[in-house]
Amino acid sequence: MRGFIQNWSPKAHVQTGLAYYYWPQVIGDSLKDKIEVSQVKNGILWVKTPDPALAHNLTFFKKEIMTKYQRLLGENFIRNVRITVGAVTSGFDHKTTAQTRKEPVRAHDLPLPAAIEGIEDPALKQAFSRFYCAHQARK
Repeated sequence: MRGFIQNWSPKAHVQTGLAYYYWPQVIGDSLKDKIEVSQVKNGILWVKTPDPALAHNLTFFKKEIMTKYQRLLGENFIRNVRITVGAVTSGFDHKTTAQTRKEPVRAHDLPLPAAIEGIEDPALKQAFSRFYCAHQARK
């Protein structure tokens, strides 16, 4: 992998893609949903988390993150790590912790409204069922 990416320009979007791909291996399973890679630009890995305390604690692990990426992708791939606080697109919910997190609502646990039985088109019925279950699960 290292030899393959040595000749790429530092602005290549493939570098950001590789940083995304290896992120779970670098950060670990417990933090992969709480911190995400924003971009790789000029050898700087930009990561984002919604929790300011986590962002502060992550600064102490910059060197370890760079070392893991350098071991996976080569010496000059990641030269620095910048941590920002902002919205994460993955499933991290900063209002709940592991102890208070509610169990997800399963689709088969939800009673469907009686009106759904009146839909005769099977594709439309399935689409409405998915939408209804997704909406109820977010409540």
